[in-house]
Amino acid sequence: MKLTHTILALFVAVMVLPMAALGKDKQASAEVASFNDAIDDIVVVGQKSKSALRRDLYQSEEDFYSLYNKLNDEREYDVHCFYETLTGTHVKNHVCRAKFVASAYSKHAARNGGDLTRMANQDANTGFAEKTARYQEKLETLVATNPELQAALVRYSTAQARFTAKLEEMANN
Repeated sequence: MKLTHTILALFVAVMVLPMAALGKDKQASAEVASFNDAIDDIVVVGQKSKSALRRDLYQSEEDFYSLYNKLNDEREYDVHCFYETLTGTHVKNHVCRAKFVASAYSKHAARNGGDLTRMANQDANTGFAEKTARYQEKLETLVATNPELQAALVRYSTAQARFTAKLEEMANN
């Protein structure tokens, strides 16, 4: 009888213990698989450089005005973007200007021998002030009535906020 119990104990040890261990391995495998699934779901968000954010800002601004120009039916209110180098520097500034504003600069420069350092107060000029108000009204109307232009404005505003946040972050470090 003792021999039967010993054989039975050996049978249990040989057959049942590996199965129990196999069950633990399955549980461990499931935990590892679960952990790997969790790793697959991790999203790494990199930070863009200041120059990349500036490029995004300028591109979104140009995209917005390009779409605005397509929708605008009054050509003097078209806006064109370009890089401008101020006299005495090598620094290029990104500028977007309505056609009527560029025309006012040209007329002022012609009257003053090309001297734009003493730009006339445009607000005192009633014609310019009226055109500015009309331009603002036109811009607001087109944005309000065109979802695609609204979306472009949101992209531009978002790019502007990201760039400003990066500048503030750099100033604080």
